[in-house]
Amino acid sequence: MHALTTLTLLVLGAAAQADQAPAGNAASNGPHARILPRPTTAPGDTPVRPAQFDMTAPIMPAPAPPIADAGRSISLEAALYGTITGNPDVVTLRNSNIATPESVEVARRFPTTLNPTLWIDVRPFVYARNPGHGMDQKDAFMYFSYRQPLELGHQTTHRYHIAKAAYNQQQWTVVQAEMLAMVQTYRFFQTAAYRREKLRVAEQLADFNDRLLQSLNRRLEANQVQAADVVLAEVENKATRQQVEVARQDYANALTDLHNQIGTPETAGTAQPLGQFILPNNIPAIDDQSLIRLALQSRPEIHAARAAATGACAAVKLAKGDRIPTPVVGPLYQRNEDGTQFFGFTYITPLPILNNGKPLVVQREADYRRALVALQQAEQRTTTQVKAAVAKWNGANRLVSQTSGLASTLKVQVDRLEQLFDANQADLTKLLQARQRLIQLENAQLDALWQATQSQADLLTALGAPSLLAAMNGPGPGPGPGAGPQPTTPGVN
Repeated sequence: MHALTTLTLLVLGAAAQADQAPAGNAASNGPHARILPRPTTAPGDTPVRPAQFDMTAPIMPAPAPPIADAGRSISLEAALYGTITGNPDVVTLRNSNIATPESVEVARRFPTTLNPTLWIDVRPFVYARNPGHGMDQKDAFMYFSYRQPLELGHQTTHRYHIAKAAYNQQQWTVVQAEMLAMVQTYRFFQTAAYRREKLRVAEQLADFNDRLLQSLNRRLEANQVQAADVVLAEVENKATRQQVEVARQDYANALTDLHNQIGTPETAGTAQPLGQFILPNNIPAIDDQSLIRLALQSRPEIHAARAAATGACAAVKLAKGDRIPTPVVGPLYQRNEDGTQFFGFTYITPLPILNNGKPLVVQREADYRRALVALQQAEQRTTTQVKAAVAKWNGANRLVSQTSGLASTLKVQVDRLEQLFDANQADLTKLLQARQRLIQLENAQLDALWQATQSQADLLTALGAPSLLAAMNGPGPGPGPGAGPQPTTPGVN
């Protein structure tokens, strides 16, 4: 339960806390870099209230808002909901199910070959040749027989189990696609937020160089600085402006990837990620053993492999059942031309001489063994992936903790050095170096946060993202007029 709560905090805590409105102008002074709202806030944006986290209860998201229009912000919850309803690959896979509930119902019913057969043979005009007297009419010939096939090998039951397993396997395959699509959306959303922060840092450095160049030009006119300092500042200014353009292009590419993933390419490059680029506070180190047990219960591909093994086992039983002949039995009545009546019983059965069905049983048993091996490999692969994801996440979380707060400490020193430069007590080279170190530290902090979010996505993939799926499949608002079908979850029969 602790592992599930921790995972829920990782996913939905990040979603809720990422959608908080930033408090004040704490873009670079807090322990984590934050995404600040754009100066030109769209009129349709709604304020987001800060959320308090409780480690004892899973955090469920608020009702998912609709996908934002062009030029508006988009929250993580809206992006996840849009992926489920609008991602082309997910929608196509969901609507192209080969196994359907109707196919399961059809397999549950007896096949038409098991319908009874009524045999009626009536010959009302029977004549016998009588030498010298022509033709004598006799009694009518009648034959009635009711014949019912009997499945002694329970083939219908096994066919039903095969169809049910195929349907469950298909449903879990859809869930797997939905989970991977949502995790990929989470990656793209955090990458877009990361690129926006990188753009903000680059713009801050460019603005600083602009102010510095203007100040140096004024000092040059007053013969207080050398011309070489102005040239150096111009070079730095052009370089930082170029970095801003590169960062802006990276941000536009990240937005395009995000909206292509959501299925809204028409808003690519316009709708911006809403919220803060942070991780939930006070995340404890997680234990891989408890998460391994959780992953073995949650991974959709493991459930799909189990369904495939169940279907293969039912196929073995069906092959063995087909070796038992299906007889046709029933009563019969016959009256011949002389009026003699016969009452009896019909029993018809095939003889398994030329083909007794054993080769098919051997083949189905081999398929079953392959399905069991595939299930074991899926479980072993899950265990390995969980251990690797946990180690990666713990390391990334430690790196974030180590880099938190360093930029604010260095910023105080850089501001002091800038004051000394304004008082002609520090040279330009030292100021530029200090400012570069500050920017490098902020970028390192952003890189650590981005690596942590990607490690978090790896952990969600390794665990099967149960809280993410539960949140998207839980009670929520009905889809809009143009929304697609709801997320699919396998039924348990």
